[in-house]
Amino acid sequence: MIHADIRPPDAAESVAQPRPPLAKALSAWAIGAGILAIGAALRFFELGRLSFWYDEVVTMRLARAGRLGALVERLFQIDATRAPLHPILLQVWLKLFGTSETSARSLSVVCGVATIVLIFLIGRIVLDAPTGMWAAWLSALSPILIVYAREARMYAWLVLVTCFAWLALLALLRARSTAWTAAYGLSLVALVYSHPLGLVMGATLALSGLIGARACFGGFPRWLLVHLGAIVLVLPWLGNYFDHPPEFLSGRPPLRFLLGVPIGFIGGDFRVLGGLLLLIIAGLVRHIRGRGDGREERPAFRYWLGPAFLVLWFALPPTLLYLYSLVSYPIFGPARYTAFSAPAFLVLVAAGLRPLPAVVRFPVAGLLTIVSALALGTLAYDPELKADWRAFAAAVSQILRDPPVDRIVVIVASSEAERNVEVETARYYLPASCMVIAALDATPQRVDDRGADQVYFAVGLRHGEPAATVPERLGGYQFRERERYPGLLVFRGTR
Repeated sequence: MIHADIRPPDAAESVAQPRPPLAKALSAWAIGAGILAIGAALRFFELGRLSFWYDEVVTMRLARAGRLGALVERLFQIDATRAPLHPILLQVWLKLFGTSETSARSLSVVCGVATIVLIFLIGRIVLDAPTGMWAAWLSALSPILIVYAREARMYAWLVLVTCFAWLALLALLRARSTAWTAAYGLSLVALVYSHPLGLVMGATLALSGLIGARACFGGFPRWLLVHLGAIVLVLPWLGNYFDHPPEFLSGRPPLRFLLGVPIGFIGGDFRVLGGLLLLIIAGLVRHIRGRGDGREERPAFRYWLGPAFLVLWFALPPTLLYLYSLVSYPIFGPARYTAFSAPAFLVLVAAGLRPLPAVVRFPVAGLLTIVSALALGTLAYDPELKADWRAFAAAVSQILRDPPVDRIVVIVASSEAERNVEVETARYYLPASCMVIAALDATPQRVDDRGADQVYFAVGLRHGEPAATVPERLGGYQFRERERYPGLLVFRGTR
């Protein structure tokens, strides 16, 4: 088990101070337990209500591949990330808990709840326990952390590994140990095997470790040894990340996209973000100026290096992704690509909240809670967030059980015709006997030649309206609205 002194500065070095009363300690534990309970409830709430969407379907096909060799082979066929670690973990998880939406997503929920604990520890080690508690509260409610903790994809796992890597580095800042050094190095390896984005976060960690090489590793040689060891372990897989283009391109991003990245971490708009940045600056200035309170004998890095790590963690990965999108493939845009920077921002906000007078601190925290809650309604709990292919597939299965229907064609439209990923989601849910065709491939001759007993045209909904145009007639079939499901509108073709 890994041990390190991760107490706040005052507690770590003022050993002569009396320990807090038992009642105060129990109160802190009760608050922490309450935060975890709320965070878990928000992540577990109606976890299985929505069907999988395309990215989750890809992950499920990997995890259900059977043998490890089959999983890796399928990884190169259907997943552009080529990251093996999370699908392997999910494969084990599914064997234990089943393959339902709730079971598959619950691994991410567990990662999300564990992340709250790590964020508390990070806030405590950089500043103090109350800051850690405020950071835990903000992370329990963070829209971006909740959204990706409710999906069977790797992003909640990636955030968890990221937090552990930074915790290990900060623990080394407090007290160097072989155990934490090994934990830090292995977490770098896990980051890279979890997602190509792990390379960006790994580079940020390496830079931070280099800045604090003496404080964290005892000097440059040991820092170099640790990072060379990590490179050796990931080198056999690195080529798989660069031998193909990304699956999704977002277009050249305007600068405001980069500046607005933190909005998703708590919610609100640029006005809220501006206020939070001022709060962060005030908190950091107060923290650094606090060195003058009769404590000059302590090393300077105890006051600025930890906060500097947080700023790098928060700002550098999104900036690197943005610059990469300008000079190479434009991938910057999806919130999931920057979710692993959210914990640093939340700790920095907590650092700004902590020194405020109680009469100001609690109202500000209450407003931030409301802002996050308002964002959750549309980002996490909207019933039309994902097309309900599961319900439609259940209806199709019932139809196939009623003779003489035994051949059904389902045509799938998408708002992005050139990237009709809904076809793969439909194939995942619909019975194998159904022929699923992308709308662009559904020629009149192809539909007529199939000789289907029934033909359906399915299209996703956006704000209650079809996301693509449905033709009135295709071949010998005329389409009329049949059923509405959450996020999905189905037309039935009649001759």
